[in-house]
Amino acid sequence: MLAGWLLTIVFTGTALWFLVGCARPRACTSERVTSVAHVVMGLAMVAMVWNTGLPAWLQVAFFASATVWFAGLATVPHQAPDFRSLHHALMAAAMVWMVVSMSLGHHVVSAATVVSAVFAWYFLLAALPFFYGVVRRRPKALDAVSHAAMSLGAGVLLLGM
Repeated sequence: MLAGWLLTIVFTGTALWFLVGCARPRACTSERVTSVAHVVMGLAMVAMVWNTGLPAWLQVAFFASATVWFAGLATVPHQAPDFRSLHHALMAAAMVWMVVSMSLGHHVVSAATVVSAVFAWYFLLAALPFFYGVVRRRPKALDAVSHAAMSLGAGVLLLGM
């Protein structure tokens, strides 16, 4: 129960932070779409924590769209090379995996356990570069904290499967 409340705080906090990002006057359209995707992702993850009964098809449709969006951003040639877009594409794909494997139930238990564990450990370890950005006191430290928190939260959710 405590873990559920902690994850709710983490995902709600990240959703609020990215909602603020949507309102930045200098944000371009792709930054706004990315921020909205983060907001919805955070809220969807809160819904997962509390098993609110969102339809699986709706979750899969959103997370699959987010996977395509972030994978597309990862391939933009003029963008500064960093792993964030690819990381977010993997996170959205992992959420598709989580929703589908949970809806299949006990039929895929062993495969789901292995794949979920790989995703979970990746997200837990992938939080480290974001925390490194905070330690280096980059200008967008709160952005890095939000990304790290969402990555850690996704890892914990996947381990909890």
